Amino acid sequence: MGALKELLATGRTIILDSAMGTELQARGVSVRLPLWSAQALIDKPDTVRHIHIDNIDTGADIITTNTFRTQRRTYQKADYHYKEYDFAETARHFTSDAVDLAKDAVMIAAEENEVIVAGCIAPLEDSYRPDLTPDTDTLCTEHYEHMKNLADAGVDIFIAETLTGIREISAVLNQLHKFGLDSVISITPRSDHELFSGELISEAVSIINKYTPDILSINCIHPHMVEPVIAHLKTLTEIPLGVYANIGDPNYKADPKHKENDPMKRTVTPDEYLKYAQKWKSMGVRLIGGCCGTNPLYIAKLSHLKGKK
Repeated sequence: MGALKELLATGRTIILDSAMGTELQARGVSVRLPLWSAQALIDKPDTVRHIHIDNIDTGADIITTNTFRTQRRTYQKADYHYKEYDFAETARHFTSDAVDLAKDAVMIAAEENEVIVAGCIAPLEDSYRPDLTPDTDTLCTEHYEHMKNLADAGVDIFIAETLTGIREISAVLNQLHKFGLDSVISITPRSDHELFSGELISEAVSIINKYTPDILSINCIHPHMVEPVIAHLKTLTEIPLGVYANIGDPNYKADPKHKENDPMKRTVTPDEYLKYAQKWKSMGVRLIGGCCGTNPLYIAKLSHLKGKK
């Protein structure tokens, strides 16, 4: 039985960690595009490790590798090479570094190394530009490459997140099953019935059901949007559900005063987030964590949900 299946078998709420990119911003670390949070692997790897440790110390059962943007194409966009490496070797190097930082944190902070390291898989292009999604062959090739880098580096499970379109969801699922690791698939809706791409959630879930990931989650939407999406998902699947919400101001990026490295404005306090999470739990959600804007203080509140079936 895989690590995530074992946690699910306990019947209790599983706590995922909080955001990496926006917490790096809050700690004064550059997350300039196109590398976003992966920039910290070059500039401030110790800060990445400390964020992982803080999440473990506050109760996370799963920490997510800082690999949201360590794909070959991102380094190519940035025109960044590590030493004499090509873009693919650079991606492999920093993906491995990110996994090592997470493993270090587990060794330092976790009792009996019981915390799971989840390898983060992200859309190849901007999460909120599904129109930029590459063709299916490219999706399969590049996602497989990234997953292999994560698997070779020794992650415990995969977490494919912020997926906004059916074609990319299908490609990710098609590659995930080749590795035999437990997995979380996390989609980003625009409404209770639509993905961010505008495609129907029901069509996406019909595909997801065929591959049966261990958890089907939603992420990067505001907490007030979550309940109707969960209610809809419960009519579509028997896969255990997860939530990690975005607590940022939805008008933040649209504000012309916003600068690339400004910390995100939070709209939900840790106590308020816990109240949302208690409702999600009452609806049967098994995995709860935090997306953009959350930090380890939010995980400390969520940890109150542990040990209570």
